[in-house]
Amino acid sequence: MPKETFFNLPEKKREKILDISITEFSKNPYDVASISNIVRISGISKGSFYNYFNNKKDLYRYLVELGTEEKLNCLKELPAPKPDAQLFDYIKWQFLSSAYFEINNPRLARIAFRAFIEEIPFPKMTEELQRRGTTQFFKQLISQGILHGEVAPGIDPDMASFVLESLFYQFGKYFIQRLGLTEADFKNDHFYDSEKVQQLLDNLMEILEFGMKRAPNQEFNFPST
Repeated sequence: MPKETFFNLPEKKREKILDISITEFSKNPYDVASISNIVRISGISKGSFYNYFNNKKDLYRYLVELGTEEKLNCLKELPAPKPDAQLFDYIKWQFLSSAYFEINNPRLARIAFRAFIEEIPFPKMTEELQRRGTTQFFKQLISQGILHGEVAPGIDPDMASFVLESLFYQFGKYFIQRLGLTEADFKNDHFYDSEKVQQLLDNLMEILEFGMKRAPNQEFNFPST
């Protein structure tokens, strides 16, 4: 975590350092991201940087935690499931938040993707943050689903949460590209009720809820070309 001296900085200076740091780590893998670039563009000395953060890893962890916090805040911006919502309604809500986060915070989303999926420069740190965040959330959902009869009792909560979490970190980008969305779409109050959005989310839930195996009596219609 940043030192107290960082939080004591004037707000504009603190935000400038953060903004430049986010850009640096979003554009580059951890090993390539440069503290020298950050201090040069920020107009501070390296000595000042180390008065704010212990080292490069300390700054990186703070950015990853900031991204996790912002992703959770995205849930507050989306229509919440109704009080009588079922397990998969909450999963759908969570997955929609990943798309909202991706379009509103693309740089932090890129840092999170590298930290949790693509690069994982610090496995122990990643495991700790996941255990406190998405891993725990999905595991609790699955466990509650088993308890309430919504999920098959033979499902392994650890395995299920791993699958959901892996999808979760990649779904936002796919969702946006698949539907050709822009930031303006997410600001439309009726966007979340649109047919194309619900159809894609419902299809994802069908895959998660029922799997891909064809039922014995299920009719099959070849898609038109």
